[in-house]
Amino acid sequence: MVSFFHGCRYAGVPVLITLCAIVALHFSQQNWQSWQSSIDYAPYWLLTITSLLAIQFNRSRLAYIAGLLLLYYSVVNQQWLTDNTLALYQDVWAVAIGLVIGVLLLTKDRGLLSPHSLLRGAAIIVCFGLAYLWLRGLDDINLFVQQKLGITLDPMVQIYAPIGLVALIVIARTLWQANLVNSAISITFGLWLMHTLQPQLLPLSVLLCVVAVAYLLAILIDSYFLAYRDELTGLPSRRALYNLVLSLGRTYSVAMVDIDHFKKFNDTYGHDVGDQVLKLVAAKLAKVTGNGKVFRYGGEEFTIVFPRKNTDETLDHLQGVREAIEQYQIVLRDEKRKQQTKQTRGKANSKNQQTVSVTVSIGVAEHLKGQTFDQCMKVADEALYRAKKKGRNQVCQ
Repeated sequence: MVSFFHGCRYAGVPVLITLCAIVALHFSQQNWQSWQSSIDYAPYWLLTITSLLAIQFNRSRLAYIAGLLLLYYSVVNQQWLTDNTLALYQDVWAVAIGLVIGVLLLTKDRGLLSPHSLLRGAAIIVCFGLAYLWLRGLDDINLFVQQKLGITLDPMVQIYAPIGLVALIVIARTLWQANLVNSAISITFGLWLMHTLQPQLLPLSVLLCVVAVAYLLAILIDSYFLAYRDELTGLPSRRALYNLVLSLGRTYSVAMVDIDHFKKFNDTYGHDVGDQVLKLVAAKLAKVTGNGKVFRYGGEEFTIVFPRKNTDETLDHLQGVREAIEQYQIVLRDEKRKQQTKQTRGKANSKNQQTVSVTVSIGVAEHLKGQTFDQCMKVADEALYRAKKKGRNQVCQ
């Protein structure tokens, strides 16, 4: 259930923003239709740039879809296609793109120049083959349904039935394994379906521009979090810390936090449990009061910056977070838990449940006139050393 609500947050916000943009574009067509000739060329540039950036940042799924959409848009704008050929081409692509999106949502991003590219290329070709065979066999399928069920399917239902099945995959995958790239791909599916069923709502060029912008935002925001967020704990990283330094005034305090006996804990319980402890401590530190900004500095060390506060003003806040960590009992995960049924797991939890607790030592220093941030942090590090020397699990300044 937690994963479900997590998915709603990550998928819901991008979808809501895109929906608002589509509604705004639809009701303001009179304001931008004079620019339509320029907008018709925009997808060529935007989708090309998107594909190159996606390749650069190893977002190969976005690169595949952007490339396919660019190819489709390039062909449908050609004047040499007959009406019948164009209609068949559009129907095949309508189904195939839906299938491709479903397949790519079930895979992970890999480097474009890797053995995985051959498999994905083959999967895309299979999707187009299946779409073509589906459309060619519609008459036989319709005849079979009439004979067995005695009903006649609507032509739209016949053509786009496979996309309906893909829609279930899209919704499930987007909610249960939510991230910005999956949300961007799902947005593509929704806009593609809208263009397929209601092409008169907005020009294809406008929809492709929206898709390209969604991809660019997903790539840039995702890359930002990779660069400035610690993957394990979710806290801002050291690089984000030094970005904050640029905006600090003259008055601030810096606290260095270190988990006591962490190496011994790791050796005793293993790195998996060690990672669990790091996540717990990070979660508790993130709740520090007093407007403290928490960062993972490296290893088992964390940094807390208190803008516009001297050390005396930070002590109560640091003592509070230290006590919260000390009082929390960590339930160690059973390695056999995944192989147990719910009933067996419940009995095991009551009988063999093992808990441990950890403590942290904290050193805090106030920025003095003429000091650099690194010098202030060094003073906080010396205070941290004194806290450990005095017996650990305390705050020193």
